[in-house]
Amino acid sequence: MNRPRLNILRTFEAAGRHLSFSRAATDLKISQAAVSQQMRQLEAYLDTPLFVRHHRRLSLTGTGKAYLEAVHEALERLDSITDQLFPAQQHHRVVTLRCTAGVAALWLAPQLRSFQKSHRNIDLRVKTLDHVDASHELLASDLEIYLPANPPEDTDALKLFTSVITPVCSPLLLARAQTLQHPRDLLKFGLIHVLGYHDDWHRWFHKYLQTDVDVSRGLLVDGSLIAIEAALRGDGVMLGRRPFIDNYLQSGELVEVFARPYNLHADYYLRQPPETTRRHECKIVAGWLTELAAQAAASGRDETAINRT
Repeated sequence: MNRPRLNILRTFEAAGRHLSFSRAATDLKISQAAVSQQMRQLEAYLDTPLFVRHHRRLSLTGTGKAYLEAVHEALERLDSITDQLFPAQQHHRVVTLRCTAGVAALWLAPQLRSFQKSHRNIDLRVKTLDHVDASHELLASDLEIYLPANPPEDTDALKLFTSVITPVCSPLLLARAQTLQHPRDLLKFGLIHVLGYHDDWHRWFHKYLQTDVDVSRGLLVDGSLIAIEAALRGDGVMLGRRPFIDNYLQSGELVEVFARPYNLHADYYLRQPPETTRRHECKIVAGWLTELAAQAAASGRDETAINRT
C-alpha cells in the first residue's frame, strides 16, 4: 500500500500545529492554496476528515489530533537523526527568549557558552525587558521567563523555580553592624530598593514584624544589577534573589545578613505559546531552561542541608 508523501505530511504537521493554512504556508514558504490543496488530497487519500473547517478558523477532528501527534513525533525523530548524522547540513534556527536584564545577566549569561557549544545550530536571542505587561504578551519572542503577581491560570505557563529572597550586604558593612539580631535592626541601615520589586521590603517587614513599617526611604535603583553593585560597595542592604546572587554569596562578596533565615519567596515561570511548542529548537531551549532550574533547586537544597549540619 502506498503511503502519503513526506512533503504532504510536513504540510499537515504545520497546518495542524498552527491550526491555520495561511500560517502553515508562511512556515513552509508555499502558497495558502497549495496547503489547502494538499490537505484535501491527504484527507481524500486517507478517506477520513482531519480538519473541521469553520468560518474563520480550523480545528482538528479526533482522528486528526491522533494522527498529528504521531506525524509530529515521526518528523521530529527524523529531523533529530538527520542532524546527528549530517551536522554539516544543519540549518541555523533562531529562538527568541524574553526575560529581565537581571535574569539574563545573573542566571543565563554564565550558561550560554555551554548551550551554544552543545547546540551550534540554534541561535538563541535573549531580549531583556524592564517591565512585564499585565497580559504577558509574547511580542516577537518564542519563550518568556517572567514573575507574575499571582499564580497564572495560563496553561502555557510552567513554573521554573522558586526564588528565595533574602537580605544581603557586603561583609564589611555586616562587620560594622554588631547588632543585627532581629529584623527590626535593619531599619538602622540604608535599604536598597529595586524598581519593579519596590514592594519587597514592605512585604518582608510586614511578614516578620507583623506590622507596617515605613520603608520608603533609601536608595532606589532601576534593576537588580545596579542594586548588587551598590550592595557590593557597602551602600546598604538589598533583598537579593537566589539563585541569581548565588555566585556572589559563594565568592563571599555578599553575605546573608541573618544566620536565621528571614526569607520571602517568588515563583518564576516559563511561558511558551502553543504554536512554538512543536518546534524542535524551542523544545530544546525550554528543556535546557527547566534543567537549569532543577540544578539550581538541587543546589539550594544541598546548601540548606549543609548549613543545618
